[in-house]
Amino acid sequence: MHKVVATLCAAITAIGAAFVAVPAIANTPVDGEQLSRAFFKTVFGLEYDGGHADAYRVKRYVGQVRFHVEDLSGLQRAALAESFLTALPQRIQHLRATVVRERERANFRVIIVRDQDFAAVVSRELKADTIAMNARCLVGVTTRNGRIERSTAVIIADDDFLFPRCLVEEVLQGLGPMNDDDSLTESVFNDSSHHASFTPFDEALMNVLYHPMIRPGMSSSQAQKALPAVLQSLGYRR
Repeated sequence: MHKVVATLCAAITAIGAAFVAVPAIANTPVDGEQLSRAFFKTVFGLEYDGGHADAYRVKRYVGQVRFHVEDLSGLQRAALAESFLTALPQRIQHLRATVVRERERANFRVIIVRDQDFAAVVSRELKADTIAMNARCLVGVTTRNGRIERSTAVIIADDDFLFPRCLVEEVLQGLGPMNDDDSLTESVFNDSSHHASFTPFDEALMNVLYHPMIRPGMSSSQAQKALPAVLQSLGYRR
């Protein structure tokens, strides 16, 4: 829902959703022109602090993403979160990701908390003010020259709808698309949408972002030149 930037590029945001693996992306009914517009709306810019140097550059991980789940809620949400995270490389073709047990090995932490503890954990882990931001779930992202170095998502476990929605959006935004847009009706990158799953549209968007021809640090004009070949490679027509 909300993002801010701190240090190298800490984006803070909210929402996300469910966990069913699907086959190759080109089998999903997503229009290439709509996908192209959504790419520029979500990948370039930040909801807050858009003046940061990396705000208008492509941002994503380059090496392996090492997720670590910390369930502090006592509600046994870790298994569901890990199931979603483990399935991501099956849905995002060029994403290299795994779940690790050791926190010190992780470059993407997913912290699950009760609502009553959310503000304190966000303050401690992300140095952010949830009251000022009116946030329910957040992800902090640190980048250097477009390369994401680490991400930390804090997700509320108490709500059976909000938990999966937060999980999907916060994790996906922690992988790179850090902006929201109300026009994206088939996406979790839209605070007005009611999606509670990893939609086919968002799957397509993540596959575009992690295509080898889309490189961290690219400007919008550079990405514009690469996009037709990327969409064709993925089976989409503009």
